[in-house]
Amino acid sequence: MSAEAVMAEEAAAAAVQRRLAAMEGVLTAVGRLAELGPVSEILDRGPGEGALALDLDRVLLSRVDDGSLVPEALHAPADPDGAAVTLARLAGSPVRIDYPLIEGELLRRRRAALVDPATGGAGPTRHAYAEVLGWTGYVAAPIVLETRVIGFFHADRDPLRRPLDEVDRDGLGAFADGFALVFERAILRRRLRIQRQEMRQVASWADARTGELSDRAVTLAFDREPAAEDDGPRASASGSGESALRDLLTRRELDVLELMVKGETNGGIARSLVVSEGTVKFHVKNILRKLHASNRAEATSRYLRLTLRRGEGPPSP
Repeated sequence: MSAEAVMAEEAAAAAVQRRLAAMEGVLTAVGRLAELGPVSEILDRGPGEGALALDLDRVLLSRVDDGSLVPEALHAPADPDGAAVTLARLAGSPVRIDYPLIEGELLRRRRAALVDPATGGAGPTRHAYAEVLGWTGYVAAPIVLETRVIGFFHADRDPLRRPLDEVDRDGLGAFADGFALVFERAILRRRLRIQRQEMRQVASWADARTGELSDRAVTLAFDREPAAEDDGPRASASGSGESALRDLLTRRELDVLELMVKGETNGGIARSLVVSEGTVKFHVKNILRKLHASNRAEATSRYLRLTLRRGEGPPSP
């Protein structure tokens, strides 16, 4: 085997080894991102993890918003203060994704590319952020979710350290794919958490309402059609404000309302009823909605208007 063949074989083996190392770094970086909680942390840490995985100097994360690139986070450890200034400058001037911007072509193809701004050609020739970041060569990778490009990673490295090549291109593309999966999972988990909180509130209200219905005694008296009033909730035909309130509010909501009328704060109501302050806030919100009141003072006024109608006094302070 000739010396040239040996050198070529060694170069090929080194290239394979470097590609494997790059992919291993990408997997490790994506795994660290997956361990984060809030979506904001994933956005902030994404560029740094990509730079660490592929030995890059600068990594910029942008989102696609209404056909424009809007910067989200920039990792440039060599000049962190300058990076903050640069990010603010970029964020103030979103880049429209249209021809001849090369990112428009990448958005259509949905795959990473190795870009050299100094090289012309028949295709797109304008490059995002080139004037501010002064690209001499960079890698761009679209972030794809459900066939939609939701963002981009841009990255470069000082060519004196090591020029960018296809390994960097493929590595950043793989990192963008992993980032998309982690980001989607975080979004879905947050939506699920919000939905569970809403379901708990609905279940709490339904439980309180069910208890009120089952505890109410059944008599020969029956509820007549409510008479219309100009303001506030409707009272029963008998004119009893207290009866109208009992029909409108649950027993626990009545307890909370009576303490509100006394001037108690949410904390005071919580201590009096031996419940959490969050539960009190939930009941207060329901009371205001049912009484068509915009605030506590208006709810108190409507309570007094109903209970004083037949000489019933307000709760003793």
